[in-house]
Amino acid sequence: MYEVFVNNSLLILESDRSLPRKNRVPINTKKELKKLFEELGSKKKSVTYFVEVADANPLKFLTSAIKEVVAAGGLVRNSKGQVLFIYRNDKWDLPKGKRESSESLEEAALREVMEETGIGSLDIQYKLGKTYHIFKRKGEMRLKTTHWYEMTSDDLGPFSPQLEEGITDVVWLNQEQQEVALRNSYRNIRQLFVTD
Repeated sequence: MYEVFVNNSLLILESDRSLPRKNRVPINTKKELKKLFEELGSKKKSVTYFVEVADANPLKFLTSAIKEVVAAGGLVRNSKGQVLFIYRNDKWDLPKGKRESSESLEEAALREVMEETGIGSLDIQYKLGKTYHIFKRKGEMRLKTTHWYEMTSDDLGPFSPQLEEGITDVVWLNQEQQEVALRNSYRNIRQLFVTD
C-alpha cells in the first residue's frame, strides 16, 4: 500500500482487490491512472480514494506510468522544540528538493535544507520516511518521492530564503505556531507531523 498525494487529495494505491472499501477506483491501465491524476489535479477539495492497480507492485505500476523525481528534505528541530518552516507559494512547507545523481539521499537532504533556508550546523538524527506526491512540470505529470530526515540545528538565523525557488520566509515555529501553519500546508507535510 502506498499513499500518494495529488493536490489535497490522497490516493491509497494497493493491489489487494478483496478488501471492500468506499471510494474504490479500479485502475487497469496507465492511461486510466493518468486520467485520474488529471482529474484530481484540477480539484481543490480534499478527497481520499482507494485505487486498485493491476499490478502486484503498485509503486512499480505508478513509476511505469509517469516519471519519478527523487528528492530529499528535512524536518529540522532546535533545542527549544521549534521546527524550521519555509513559506513558499502562499503555503507553509518544509525544505526539500531534487537529489543530484552524484549524491546520497542524506547529502541531498542536507544540501537542499541549507540552500533553501541558509541554515547552518545541521545534523541528521534519523530517517523519518518517504512521501509521494504528483505534480505537473512542463505539462507532464511527475511523481516526487521525497525521503525525509529528522535533523537538528541551533542556528537561530538570520536566514536567507531561496527567493528563486519561491521561498519568501524561513522561521522557527513553536508547537502552537506549527498547528496554525499546518492548516495552510500540504497533506503530505501534515502527515510527517502525525507520525512524528
